[in-house]
Amino acid sequence: MKKILLSLLALCSMTAMAKDYTNGFFILNEDWFGHNSSTVNFYSYDSESIDYRVYQAANHGLTLGNTTQFAELGHENIYFCSKQNYGQTGGRFIVADAKTLTKKYSIDEYAGGGDSRAFIAVNDDKGYVSTTQGVYVFDIKNMTMGDKIANSDAVETANMIKVADKVLVTARSKGFYVIDIATNKLLKTVEVPHLTSVFTIDGAPYAAVNSKGWGAPEPTDDEKFVKINPSTFDIDEEIKVPMASANTWFAWKNCAPAVDNETKTLYYAPYETATFISKYDVATSTFTKEFIKFDKGQKMYGSVVGFDAEKKNIVAMTFNDFSSQDYWLNIYNLNGEKVKQVKLKEHYWFPAMLLFAPTKVVTGVDRVEASKTVTGVHYVNLAGVQSEQPFAGINIKVTTYSDGSTTAVKVMQ
Repeated sequence: MKKILLSLLALCSMTAMAKDYTNGFFILNEDWFGHNSSTVNFYSYDSESIDYRVYQAANHGLTLGNTTQFAELGHENIYFCSKQNYGQTGGRFIVADAKTLTKKYSIDEYAGGGDSRAFIAVNDDKGYVSTTQGVYVFDIKNMTMGDKIANSDAVETANMIKVADKVLVTARSKGFYVIDIATNKLLKTVEVPHLTSVFTIDGAPYAAVNSKGWGAPEPTDDEKFVKINPSTFDIDEEIKVPMASANTWFAWKNCAPAVDNETKTLYYAPYETATFISKYDVATSTFTKEFIKFDKGQKMYGSVVGFDAEKKNIVAMTFNDFSSQDYWLNIYNLNGEKVKQVKLKEHYWFPAMLLFAPTKVVTGVDRVEASKTVTGVHYVNLAGVQSEQPFAGINIKVTTYSDGSTTAVKVMQ
């Protein structure tokens, strides 16, 4: 039995070394400012547990930058945007391999200045990085930072969406810019007071408007979602709501609402330190202020709410207080019922964003083995005892398939 256990542990070790970050989601985190760099962590649906500091683990001696508030997954990469670099180990903008998280590119300073805000890949070859001093062009194919887009630096810029051959960029105190992808030219500025973010619902462009910089909005505050014309980029419709998604320009965070494109439903925290998630059903024009009420004492930092389209889960990161060490991961179903809660490690300051990974990475081997089915699962504890049910503490979960092959992963119960 001891030999079996050692073999299983060795198999788990090899599996960890070749780990693909799939069937779960990344949790981007500011971490303990002044003590640590920002971090990215991974929650696995398979093990129902969190791997912490996965970028550091994949890149010995390297870190993310400081106050990392945005990440984007696409084109086989993850793009991390940090407000500041972190000493000599982590930059303002980092590109990592989406499967392994190994670093491909990093920049500490922009030639024209600015702190990173967000990133969008506009095609296979290039993307845009928004900063406090304009929008830069990034060459994805050659991994090089290009020039700043002319006239994009009048104000702080932040989150972006792609609409056909244009990109809309939020611009603080102005509204949003319209940039032509083919020429990298700023075509127009659409004035929308108190605009906080742009987003799409089933491909159609929208924006959120929230005039309250901190705290719950009053009935007299300007709260709405606006529908943007996809051809002219003027405002087609104003949708008045009691509470829109959070305004965080005072210390920018990604506050765009989580979107269920299938049902055209938005989920969001309407203000900093909200103790609930609001829901707006665009199809029926129905607003539900406290669709999800957090457990007592929990609140939101920014609007760290995500919608997992594959699992049909609403995910929220909460904390207890600014001086607290209590942080939680909460997973809810579409009815707003809690299905999972995980308390995170201490000193886990200020989660920033959720980024959902694909269910699996398809390879040639995957396609050959796609017909395999699971024929059995059992658990082995550290004493080598087997059971069909998991033991309390550390388990080795062994899965047997129809072709006789097995896999083993370490799980915590």
